[in-house]
Amino acid sequence: MRGMGERVGPALGPAYGSGAPLPQLTEAQRTARAAILAADDEHDYESVACLCGSSGSDRVLSEVDRHGLPARYLICEACGLVRLSPRWREERYRRFYTTEYRSLYNPSPLPKLEYARAIAAAPAARERVEWVTSVWRQRSGKGSARIVEIGAGGGWNLAGLPRDWERIGYDLDDAYLAVGREAFGLDMRRGLALDALPELGNADIVLLSHVVEHLADPSETLRAIGKAMRSDALALIEVPGIFRIHRINLDPRSFLQNAHTFTFCAPTLRDACERAGLEVLEVDETARATCRPGVERSVSRPATHPGLAERIIRYLRRCDFGFRQYRWMGSLPLVGRLLAYGWRRTWFVVAGLAARRT
Repeated sequence: MRGMGERVGPALGPAYGSGAPLPQLTEAQRTARAAILAADDEHDYESVACLCGSSGSDRVLSEVDRHGLPARYLICEACGLVRLSPRWREERYRRFYTTEYRSLYNPSPLPKLEYARAIAAAPAARERVEWVTSVWRQRSGKGSARIVEIGAGGGWNLAGLPRDWERIGYDLDDAYLAVGREAFGLDMRRGLALDALPELGNADIVLLSHVVEHLADPSETLRAIGKAMRSDALALIEVPGIFRIHRINLDPRSFLQNAHTFTFCAPTLRDACERAGLEVLEVDETARATCRPGVERSVSRPATHPGLAERIIRYLRRCDFGFRQYRWMGSLPLVGRLLAYGWRRTWFVVAGLAARRT
């Protein structure tokens, strides 16, 4: 068993153990967390092996997620992929996304309509729109496109795309589907990847933004998507890259989400796409991958990236150290904010260099 090779205690330290103090949560988050714990059932869980197929050992990164929920994050020492195991079975995740996910992860007091418009206008959404449009023009040489987004939420990514594009979004949250129709005039449909397959044969672009990390079997789902696409269409895949933490807030725990079955960096995202038979045209540490449907090929041996797991652990420890100092400086009276500002301008840069050099 892979578990026999795991080392004792979280690699990120005691603060990531099962007895770690609870983080600060909003009332909506506390309510959602309490409901999840009250409904917890051991039969809802399953243990999963690494996607790489290695029989080597894992290391435990953390035993809790960002909301203080029990969650065991393992990193494969052979390939560097981070996974949640044990994790909920697919049916429990479906209930979670239908009834609990938005309250836990988007605890905004704003009405859903205002919240969706705020996200659509945020820099991250505008930058994502620029990425999608620039990749399409570069790779196709065309103007308008037909795009299908899987996991579209309230349509905030599709909203910023050119109006002459045909924009279709799939999601499970009925309230946000209604918001996408009302606020942005989008074609919003209920369902996820498998429900969208009939539409993909006519799509120029299939967008999965912060979706693949939620899938039970990313390569299997991507394989089904690739088979349904035209050979000249593009699959644009974006996940939270683990080497990007220093560009956000330095806090590794913020990246640990019970909703994320896997956590990727550029090499492991490429592995998942290629394992699905996709041709990876480009991949970076954001992490984003530009792909086309490729040729199905058998995988004769596990993907390995020697030393990648240790690189990730060292990087996360650096980020954790920097975040703790930053938070402590910010708590000091008067001079604290100035110290925190200086620390942010130095250590965040140092961590960024470490992401490239570790």
